[in-house]
Amino acid sequence: MVKSKIIFLVVLFSFLQSWGQDTLQVESEVRPAKIYFAFDANRSLFSDPNVKFNGLKIGVELLEKHRIGISFHALSEPVRFVGNIDKKLYPQATDSVLFNFSFLSHFYERVWLRTKRWELTLPIHTGIGAIDLAYIDKFSHESVSYLKTNVLTVAIGGSAQFKIFRWFALGAGVGYRHSLSKEVNIGKSLNSPYYQIQVKVLLGQLIRMAFKGKEIEAWE
Repeated sequence: MVKSKIIFLVVLFSFLQSWGQDTLQVESEVRPAKIYFAFDANRSLFSDPNVKFNGLKIGVELLEKHRIGISFHALSEPVRFVGNIDKKLYPQATDSVLFNFSFLSHFYERVWLRTKRWELTLPIHTGIGAIDLAYIDKFSHESVSYLKTNVLTVAIGGSAQFKIFRWFALGAGVGYRHSLSKEVNIGKSLNSPYYQIQVKVLLGQLIRMAFKGKEIEAWE
């Protein structure tokens, strides 16, 4: 079941790429490429707390319709849950487990609609996540890492952006993240819907304003 979901998302990702390329209309005034950069914060509905991911995305935008690049996200703080720890291996461990997670991914983002201020996109991320599990020592009450592993992570969603200035925009969106993990508590944490808030600094526009300020048309 898990593998079928991953296969479905990968096939969908490939379909959207090829469909977008087939229907792309290039106009003479469209710039072929520009830098893309965004701060990205999203919250997943974990089984206990509502935990925040912080991240950033950097890449290029091609023909004003396709964005590709890399992104990095990490939990703002570890998630605590009750785990089944082997007390023979870790006799000093309590049942409190701290779960930390970060992931590096490749993203493709299709721009479906663009006006002067509004933009609708479909982002897809595929990458590798790093999991770090730590227990709380019953004597020192400090966290001790006992397991580190990697998992495949896929995320798909939709987002809307409102441009406040030529070079600055705010965005919001929803999506679903899925990761492969044998640990039940980790699966519950990572395989969940999320909503996101984005702060976008449009570096390409800043560069144009710096070097071609007098040539750029007025923008309000």
